[in-house]
Amino acid sequence: MYAGAYALASGALALGDFGGRTIADPLDYFYFSIVSYTSLGLGDVFPSGHLRFITGVEALNGLLLIAWSGSFIYIAMGHLWPWQPCTKPGGLAADRKPGGNAP
Repeated sequence: MYAGAYALASGALALGDFGGRTIADPLDYFYFSIVSYTSLGLGDVFPSGHLRFITGVEALNGLLLIAWSGSFIYIAMGHLWPWQPCTKPGGLAADRKPGGNAP
């Protein structure tokens, strides 16, 4: 979606341009979008003009969605794989019989 927005904004709407490596085909827009979404920011392609605003929004969106996905997976795995304690409540003292050694 963002790659299409970059192509539309830089081509038809003339909101800005890209510096660094030249953007030759649609896959280059997708590459820049992936680098921006993951907040990697390699710098081999960089926006100018109003495209910088779209790039900032995409980086913020990526940061929030990647963090949300990680926390969602953590919660889902907690429900799918319930935690099994390795000891009984009360520790080893609760397992011992009165007047003897451990069972």
